Amino acid sequence: MIMATVQRILHHAFASQMSQPQPEPELKMWLAVRTDLPLSRGKLAVQAMHAAGWLHLVVARDNPQLLERYLADAMPKISVRVDTAAALDRVEAEAKQAGIPCFVVTDAGRSEVEPGTRTVCLFGPAYRDDLPAFLKRLQTLKDKE
Repeated sequence: MIMATVQRILHHAFASQMSQPQPEPELKMWLAVRTDLPLSRGKLAVQAMHAAGWLHLVVARDNPQLLERYLADAMPKISVRVDTAAALDRVEAEAKQAGIPCFVVTDAGRSEVEPGTRTVCLFGPAYRDDLPAFLKRLQTLKDKE
């Protein structure tokens, strides 16, 4: 009797879960930030703006429908960390290989870093499920990094 009750509960729970509409996946953008550079918050904000501005232009040119879908939603963005220039290069390579739009900011070197320093890589819009494993494993950027 107890087993039959448990089975009924599980059946109803599963049936109600299956009948609920599944949330649609969101298109997102990710900003990979080099944590080995001494970037102030202001400098980092400007680097992010450069990346967003340029990537929006690139996607508008290459895939306007993708940009329209992204802009029609909440436009989620996630900041993630990379610890070296080589890791930033890998982010760019993996995104390009997967066909995910990306843009790397190369700084002019007027204030905090040397000219030619690659500081951030913005990639997307993309669905998280479409990211290569390396990009899925990037850790969220925390304060004080």
